[in-house]
Amino acid sequence: MAGDKVMMGLDIGSSWVRAVIGSVSKDGTVMIDSICERPSEGVRSGAIVNIEQTLKSINSVITEAELQAGTEIQQVIVGIGGNHIEGIPSQGVVGINAKDQEIKREDIFRSLEVARAFELPLDREILHTLVQDFRVDGRDGIKDPVDMLGHRLESRVLVVTGSSSICQNERKCIQRAGFQVQRMVVQQIADSESVLSIEEKEMGTILINIGGGVTNMIVYANGSPIYVGGVNLGGSHVTNDVAFILNKPKVIAEQVKCDFGNCHIPSVGNEESVLIPQIGGLPSIRMPKKELSKIIEPRMAEIFSLLQVELEKKQIRGSFGGGVVLVGGGALLSGATELASEIFRLSSRIGFPEALHGLDRSFINPKYSTVLGLLMYEAKRFRETNAGTSQKPDNAKHSAGFGKKVKGFFKTLF
Repeated sequence: MAGDKVMMGLDIGSSWVRAVIGSVSKDGTVMIDSICERPSEGVRSGAIVNIEQTLKSINSVITEAELQAGTEIQQVIVGIGGNHIEGIPSQGVVGINAKDQEIKREDIFRSLEVARAFELPLDREILHTLVQDFRVDGRDGIKDPVDMLGHRLESRVLVVTGSSSICQNERKCIQRAGFQVQRMVVQQIADSESVLSIEEKEMGTILINIGGGVTNMIVYANGSPIYVGGVNLGGSHVTNDVAFILNKPKVIAEQVKCDFGNCHIPSVGNEESVLIPQIGGLPSIRMPKKELSKIIEPRMAEIFSLLQVELEKKQIRGSFGGGVVLVGGGALLSGATELASEIFRLSSRIGFPEALHGLDRSFINPKYSTVLGLLMYEAKRFRETNAGTSQKPDNAKHSAGFGKKVKGFFKTLF
């Protein structure tokens, strides 16, 4: 439709490259036009290790997505994750200079700039500045201090940084494919956009994405992110364990893991058995299902335990009423929710992305939470920026300046 903004989200994972094209109408409605995926090449543990191979995967999936959507794309919203992503808590304090002591947008900008003004290593770059809350003259928990009266404004933020080399390699790959990087979004934030409700963020929730080579995690409390990180372990490591122990090719190991695997030994009955396919036309071999689970559970337990250790290191504590939410392909492994509940001592569930207009039911799957979240994240920015610019003062010159400031505010905020 005329006036709609067309955008593309691209998720470059260790196992799959996924692309989605959608449009956002003026009233904020998101419509999915196409979604495609291709096996990933040249990516290991969430980082590009072979640009030429990755380039082929990107070109293939984007071309198919454009054909399905019947449109051409110039700009891409790309996701990035892995254990190099780190959230650094920071604070920015400024004085209110206005005679009437009224807090303006400019004061928020100044406080956020102060919060980000810390020494950053040369090999790191800032990807997001996520506002947690504000404090005005010692009063905590303020979400929007504009037009409030006070002498001292303090902003509490989570500055999300990533490895400059990994980010630059991803940008270079997109540019060589003939596209511009419209925005680079941390995958954890995209996941939360597509899966978590406002209520779950307020209650406190741990969101874990178990991908092929990377497991990402983001933690919310009181509606704001308080931790962002991950480990370079994922579902492919479980497959490697099965292939090694059973002495089978990875293709068969992946099939066995997906069809019969269970990562929670107590959930498997003693009498259950599975058929292991053989190569060369040999007959399948039957083995106890519990023995297969004994191969899978240690690696999955290691992933969850490493994430828990990271939370303990960062002293992330609290009552997480939303429990643990699992997304990504690894979330579909039987027993994953039971094992997560056991290790984190919280309720656990599988997270499904929001059912958007035009989205086929087969894609309402934890595997597509990141790529759909990238589109939803950008759609949210588009809606909120438009909402700010639509409230124009009478004076045209002042209106134009106000619009630029609002756009800058949302760029800073997210």
